Amino acid sequence: MAEYEQTVKIDAEPDAVFDFVSDVSNLPKYLPTMRHAETNGPDHVRVQGEVKGHSYDSDGFMTVDPVDYHMEWGADGENQYRGFLDVEDAGNGTCDVTVHLSFTPSPDMARQMDQSSGDHGTAIREGIAAALQSIKNIVEGHGVKVEPQSVK
Repeated sequence: MAEYEQTVKIDAEPDAVFDFVSDVSNLPKYLPTMRHAETNGPDHVRVQGEVKGHSYDSDGFMTVDPVDYHMEWGADGENQYRGFLDVEDAGNGTCDVTVHLSFTPSPDMARQMDQSSGDHGTAIREGIAAALQSIKNIVEGHGVKVEPQSVK
């Protein structure tokens, strides 16, 4: 299982940032490739999207801890992944948002990712960076969702 982590500083209050990222209806606004997300029972979500012309429809879990500004998600199955997002108050109306992802793609998914980017780790790092930049853009009011080149 590969591990990836990135952090971005955002010029916004932690409450506002966490409220935005933890709302399931906002997931497609900042997560690359995602086009639709909905709750699917307590602590469960269903997400749909497209990567390089291949559609996906996946169920997984998502838990939110608004007190500690902590969110976790994941799924078991063919493409196993787990992740978390933390928002930390950095003072003066700013915060740091960290995303950590643990990912083990199926052999088929790894081949697709390797064909598209030459290294599936690069595609994952680009996806995390795009998600964080999208959150920053939207919350700060400076832009919209970013889609990395490796998923188009």
